[in-house]
Amino acid sequence: MVIQTIQQIPESTPQGNTPQGIIPQADTVEEREDCKICFQIADGVHFGVASCRACAAFFRRTVIMKLKYMCKDKGNCTVEKSLRNLCRSCRYTRCLNEGMKIELVQLQRDSIGKKKSVGNTSVDLLFTPNVASSLSAVFKKDKEESLTPECAILSQMSCGYDFFLKFRKSTNTLVQSTVITPTFRIPKIELHASRFDSAKQVSKVEAHLVTDIVNTYFSPFNVLKFKDKVALFKNFFCYFSHTDRAYQSYKQFENDNVNDKILMPDGGFIKRTELGRFYENAEGVHTSAEDAAQIFQPVFNYILDVIVDYMRRIHIIEIEYLAILGFCLWDDAVPGLSKEAKSLAVRTQSQILAELQSYYASKSKDPTQIVQRVGELLLLVPKLTKCVIMLRENSVLAELFNYYEADVCCKNFKEDASVDLDCTAECIVHSKNE
Repeated sequence: MVIQTIQQIPESTPQGNTPQGIIPQADTVEEREDCKICFQIADGVHFGVASCRACAAFFRRTVIMKLKYMCKDKGNCTVEKSLRNLCRSCRYTRCLNEGMKIELVQLQRDSIGKKKSVGNTSVDLLFTPNVASSLSAVFKKDKEESLTPECAILSQMSCGYDFFLKFRKSTNTLVQSTVITPTFRIPKIELHASRFDSAKQVSKVEAHLVTDIVNTYFSPFNVLKFKDKVALFKNFFCYFSHTDRAYQSYKQFENDNVNDKILMPDGGFIKRTELGRFYENAEGVHTSAEDAAQIFQPVFNYILDVIVDYMRRIHIIEIEYLAILGFCLWDDAVPGLSKEAKSLAVRTQSQILAELQSYYASKSKDPTQIVQRVGELLLLVPKLTKCVIMLRENSVLAELFNYYEADVCCKNFKEDASVDLDCTAECIVHSKNE
């Protein structure tokens, strides 16, 4: 299987902290070396080799996740700043040949619960094994229903989604600078009120996490050409980001018919009647909290009154939710897709439908019940589409009147946005490799 990179997760090394395997360097630019992997300016010695943060993050993630790559060009691909994302296999080989040491990618000791300042936390901690393992006992996935062997795509998506939830939880821990934030799958625990700044931080990391999850677990996305990946993902992320908030809100408050809260990616919630509090004293918000809330109040009400309410009425389960995500991802009507990508999208949609049918049949559903249930699920899609349109329109208005500063990553997820290379991250919408 050929795996083509679509992004790099950013690293953030706060002043005063030295991440694992990194030797501090002088502050003067004159003393900096070039990255031995991609030849851009290095910022230190990572895992024994002078390298940039992006290449160090790539090496760490490859080792920790035990990823395997295959080169399309017999191991002869060029690896440099503008091309380093084209072939992961050759990039990893270069890391090893230049002397990066696997043994330096080790556990980050006592990484949870010690740091009290947001400024002294590092996104680097997200990708150390002990974080995932320490969270696994708390966030172990409750399989609502077992999947049949025929559900290959949905089963793989389920694994990826579980992985995503665990790592998003660790993101919340770092941003909040507290012990594990009690949200999502933990019932009967008091939640905290979400704030614009922390939600924005987590959303930025979330975008990069989702690119890896989609490319690794949402088969057959990884076989697409890079340009097709960009087109599909830019369309999909808008759906995923807000649909997942609705789904997690439904799961958390499933039995509360008068719930007025939406869970946010930072692990907190926003209350319908207190939306203004979300924007209070927030960095990057240039208007009053009440004015900012007024713009987004209609779509907030729509998510609660229409989407969450519909999920509750049909009692959607996780495999069905993942199927909906699959339909949103494999949209053959996305502009700019190649003929091959459109054909693959149509085939994948059909495969997901077939897997749903197989799943329902394994639960002794008769054909009439299967048709009825699939119809109920598909009726959710246009509701999600309307929500995405409303959010995009509201975001445009907020930016037009300079109500808040949109995140660079979020700007690039707009359908008509040009690729912005001014982000410190290298994600799917920031690459030159189209």
